[in-house]
Amino acid sequence: MKKLILLPGIIVCIALSGCLNFGKDEETTSPTPEQIARCFSEMHLNPNLKLQPLGYRLEGSGIDDGIWFKFETEANISEIFKSSIVDITKFTENSNYIHSSEMKKLKWWDTAGKTLMGGQVELPLPNARYMNIGIEKKGKSNVVYIMWHEI
Repeated sequence: MKKLILLPGIIVCIALSGCLNFGKDEETTSPTPEQIARCFSEMHLNPNLKLQPLGYRLEGSGIDDGIWFKFETEANISEIFKSSIVDITKFTENSNYIHSSEMKKLKWWDTAGKTLMGGQVELPLPNARYMNIGIEKKGKSNVVYIMWHEI
């Protein structure tokens, strides 16, 4: 009998969870200054880094956010991130953390078939956040692909 009393409450909770609006999804190849500022903050980019943004995608409609950010920079790999948080010495060649079937639909997230240096970075607490990083050397510059996500 107690199980029948709980059933309507469970149904209401399930129904409401599908209707909650946590935020919005965004995608552009011309990120706004606000979008770029969020990437600098969340991805622990060096505040002095000069970059040319090439793409930005935010999945903000779910419980946890995800951001994909692609940019080009002439900075050395050691100058891209805050070294106190991102240890690039742990990066490897042929990093495959950033290939996503969902992202294959985006022309600007063109990682398939590329040799990228990078890896996965666990970000400092209090929140469970990670970055998957891939860097492509392109002449004098680096093309950087970052997938940042909460879990």
